[in-house]
Amino acid sequence: MTTTVARPKDESGVTMRERMLRALACKENDRPPVAGMTTSGTVQLMDYANAAWPEVHTDAVKMSRLALAAYPYLGLESARVPYCLSYEAEALGCNVFLGTKNSTPMVKSHPYKDNFDADLVLPKRSEIPRIARNKVILDAARMMKEGAGDRPTIVGVTGPFTIAGHLVGTENLLLWVLTDPELVHKFVKFAATYEKEWLKIVDKLGVDIVQMSEPSASLDMISPESFREFALPYIQETFSGMEHTKKVLHICGNMVDGLENMIATGADGLSIEEKSDPYRSVKLVDSRAALIGNVGVVRPLLQGTPEQVREMALKSVDAGFNVISAGCGLSAMISRDNIAAMVDMVKNLPKKW
Repeated sequence: MTTTVARPKDESGVTMRERMLRALACKENDRPPVAGMTTSGTVQLMDYANAAWPEVHTDAVKMSRLALAAYPYLGLESARVPYCLSYEAEALGCNVFLGTKNSTPMVKSHPYKDNFDADLVLPKRSEIPRIARNKVILDAARMMKEGAGDRPTIVGVTGPFTIAGHLVGTENLLLWVLTDPELVHKFVKFAATYEKEWLKIVDKLGVDIVQMSEPSASLDMISPESFREFALPYIQETFSGMEHTKKVLHICGNMVDGLENMIATGADGLSIEEKSDPYRSVKLVDSRAALIGNVGVVRPLLQGTPEQVREMALKSVDAGFNVISAGCGLSAMISRDNIAAMVDMVKNLPKKW
């Protein structure tokens, strides 16, 4: 399969990259972009691109090929690598199972779970780009950028609170929020220090967007007050070394009561799930950041019909979301027909949507 470079401009005369950057700046647009902001690898896409998990996770050529296939095959107006939230944890000592064709990598060991008093040693700055999967992702991102034409390019990263949970076990981290705050600070600070150095490297790639996923800091897991203490300052710190790349923060669950905290991180865009009411979310954010989402991954994208997908996507558009995307990472088993329903609905909006 040969992936072609996206057409520079569509019928409106606006490039996909221009539309995305206007959306992230909360500027007037001809229509919202429809993108794969979080992970967007499906089994059907893998077959089309001849680039399948788990080999993609360790092969830069296949990783970039799968990313570039998302537009010609699915219509998603973006290209994104990688396809997991485990590679930073692996770089810091966790063992990772790379998964299967239809399942993402999983962290299988937590090196500080029973050794939380240990000294924490960061990789040297010069070593970070050479760590095995880091190098694959950097190489894939360069190839993706070269082949994307005027499509916006995205590199996915993991938030420091979530990385800390990988290092000690998320259950331990959440317990310590209540019983031992200093231990929480110790490991989240360590993760943030590493992630800041990684983001400095990514920032120099010339990609358009860094999309950070911080699922363990969801309001399903911690309170808004705990987010302000244990997640907010460390996300701000990780972002602080970036100068060139737009920042999108994704958090799972119902984040309506956490949107103020998400804005405070300094993110240009906030990616949220369908559990967050789109109308309340738009009203609360009030264009202080772009809103991205919030078409349900399980229902309707995985389990629903194309018509149900169109209805939910239209709801996000009607509410005023700046970018239409799945509310979280796409399940590998989502059908092309359902993704196409989301894409086609957005691309065929009336001119004055």
